[in-house]
Amino acid sequence: MKAKSITIAGKPLSRFYQLPFEKASRVLRLAVLEQIASRWQSTFSAGKKPEPLAIASLSFDEGLLTVHVKLGGEEAKVYIAVEYDCLLVSCSVDTDESYLGRYAYLTLRAMMRSGYCDFQQYYWPACFALGNKRSSYVDVVKKPGGFTITLKKNFSGLFRPGDDLPDVTERVVVPRERLLNKQAMARLAPVNIGYCFANTDLQHFHSNHYPFLVPYVFAATAYLKTVKSFKRFVLNPHDVDGISLSLQQEELNSICFAMKEIAAIRFNANAHLPEKVAETHKLNDANQLALLKLWNKALPLLMQQRFTHYFYTYGLRNITGKPVMRDMKMVEFAMEVPVLSFVLRDEGDYYELELKIKVKGKLLHLNTNQPGLFLVCDSAKPYLWYLLEAEMDYKLVWFFSKVNFRVQVIKGYYREFFEGFVDGVERWYEVKRG
Repeated sequence: MKAKSITIAGKPLSRFYQLPFEKASRVLRLAVLEQIASRWQSTFSAGKKPEPLAIASLSFDEGLLTVHVKLGGEEAKVYIAVEYDCLLVSCSVDTDESYLGRYAYLTLRAMMRSGYCDFQQYYWPACFALGNKRSSYVDVVKKPGGFTITLKKNFSGLFRPGDDLPDVTERVVVPRERLLNKQAMARLAPVNIGYCFANTDLQHFHSNHYPFLVPYVFAATAYLKTVKSFKRFVLNPHDVDGISLSLQQEELNSICFAMKEIAAIRFNANAHLPEKVAETHKLNDANQLALLKLWNKALPLLMQQRFTHYFYTYGLRNITGKPVMRDMKMVEFAMEVPVLSFVLRDEGDYYELELKIKVKGKLLHLNTNQPGLFLVCDSAKPYLWYLLEAEMDYKLVWFFSKVNFRVQVIKGYYREFFEGFVDGVERWYEVKRG
């Protein structure tokens, strides 16, 4: 992965000092930096209160971060290259492959205000051609005191070595209950219960739950045709006291209560160790799969209910008390199973893998503004939802939904880092090559 032919300030990358990242990340911890710098403690007082170094400016050219620093009356430039598994650093004054100089040490330490620094934002392997400061894949926009790096419009799904990919080792279909009687619908009364698809955007920290179902009590209009008003969310069995429920509704309520128990997403603090992070991810994955199984149990029962709604919650804190009429949108659910397929295209310098989803042979144009994790809908029919049938299905849909359903992979690292993923996908889904 190291482009050793690149020369900076007369020094090739092979003569840059290497510092190891935390496993499976681009994170360099202060403790690691101090341990390495302790070899030259007498030279620049490693581990003690740092000298007052000022970062005058930052620039990013040809994939290299240059930090212009001032220390006392002296100035220097520190060069930083982010590789797959290590950080390469050098300096216009000192530092080589065997020596971490004073300016490089103090610059890295100044970047670790929280005890670590994540260099992921500067990690763009093979995105910059030698001698060409412009990239085909990203835009570097200078601004006072620094710059921003953004993906170009057509490369919102650009994959980099080390990026997370969904697991494609085994696709297990979750059994779905059959709809025994399509004509059987829940009895109506002036005051009765309906069911709400509680959804939110999982990419935001405060959107803290997976999609689940929550019952609600409503009052119907004359002739029981529509909802006149919502009374309350049903969060426990006592919330339906005095309401006559069918056996199907009682069963569906039990499923809803079980969903709510595990719908909350667990988050990690920045200071958590990798073991704690892995434990949290494992718990979230288990809850996701349990929710998918509950959705499969609920779907046939849900099809028999007269009133079903969609509520964009902005978080669990809003699922309480009385539903707001303007926030509750009528929706329907379908028993048909969405089928995933892929198209792999050769685009010259890179490959592009596109996800497609069909229902009964008809292509769905997914609504990226309303990702439902286990459920999908067509942008032309946002009121009609289909339930995916396997854990692998929803994890692939969720992954691709964040990148406009297309992933781009530069050919230079396709075979080593991405081809195995495509081979795994092809074991379970159709992959057309074009």
